[in-house]
Amino acid sequence: MLLSHFVMQLKYLDRGWAARHGMASLSAAVALTLLAPAIAVGDSSSELTSDQVAAEILRVQAKADETATRWAEEQAESENLGELISAVQVDLAESAAQYQQLEDLLTQIAVDRFTGRSGGAFLILGDNEVESMQRDALRALAIDNGAAGLDDIDAVRSDFESDQAELDALYEANAALLKALATSQADMEKQLTELVALRERLKEAEVKRAYEAQLAAQRREAERKAAEEAARVLAEQSAASFDSRGSSNPSAAPPTTTDIATNSSSWRCPIAGPNAFGDTWGASRPGGRKHQGVDMMSPHGTPIVAVVAGSVRMHTSERGGNLVTLTGVDGNRYFYGHLSAWEGSDRSVSAGEVIGYVGATGQTTANHLHFEIHPGGGGPVNPYATVRQHC
Repeated sequence: MLLSHFVMQLKYLDRGWAARHGMASLSAAVALTLLAPAIAVGDSSSELTSDQVAAEILRVQAKADETATRWAEEQAESENLGELISAVQVDLAESAAQYQQLEDLLTQIAVDRFTGRSGGAFLILGDNEVESMQRDALRALAIDNGAAGLDDIDAVRSDFESDQAELDALYEANAALLKALATSQADMEKQLTELVALRERLKEAEVKRAYEAQLAAQRREAERKAAEEAARVLAEQSAASFDSRGSSNPSAAPPTTTDIATNSSSWRCPIAGPNAFGDTWGASRPGGRKHQGVDMMSPHGTPIVAVVAGSVRMHTSERGGNLVTLTGVDGNRYFYGHLSAWEGSDRSVSAGEVIGYVGATGQTTANHLHFEIHPGGGGPVNPYATVRQHC
């Protein structure tokens, strides 16, 4: 029967679709890892001048940061798409259940008509009758018996086919997204490997001086552009605050991470090794959540350190995997997620002390550190500017 065919489609939907498109499960398809790379001795960077090596480090770092941002966006899209797929699967199951009930009803009507229990002529459909003829005949019987109207039957079938088509489209989109995630993670692995090799040259005093000078110039330029943008936004806000009487009531600008988090030399980058990240603060997450930290891509096992002195607590969660909460002596609280392992246990730590290692525990598919800053132990603020300054 046509209805049985649809119900069978639903029963084997995930397995059948995956087989047709040559895919494994969602998590398996993107579970690529960033392995700690082996450094080749005598690479091509040895032929570059100190200034050229410094410029190349900054270039590859910027490229890796772009890739990290792209990965974070694709990961967020994947999570949201997964939630949507789950919702459509529920709708499809409900449509299939209604379809099955209708099939049972029509089958009973056909049996009753054939055996004469409901009166009227017999209905005999041969093996060679097409499904559309069977459907039309059963519809007529159902309508004759007052069991269902044509509109009701069409509506149930339309809902089922619509849900099926939507789910197929979502699976197609998901397949493309998985490929994009895999590409981003492969690109990230390559770029971080290149960064590790290049940063080995920073052990040379001349290269280090050139790098620090170029980095300082780059940061000054970024600060200049940020100041110009902030001034432009403030001017627009001030202009918009004037009411119809010509008076103004400007509101105080919200504090930034540079207003809140310490900028002293004692503050350390949370990852003691190669890393890449972008500003993904506020990105949407399933269930109406927002991203409240910075995702720092780094090879598996890279040391994670305390950004300031304080006390650490090791704990776990389903979403974040292995976690560390650092209560800093500066009055702020810092949150680390997805660690592969902890170093030691709950204790007092100094700034720069190793507290764990980069991993992919919890609900993630790639090795990275999710890092948050909670000023005064309160709600989180965007940590990007502070982390960018120190990493």
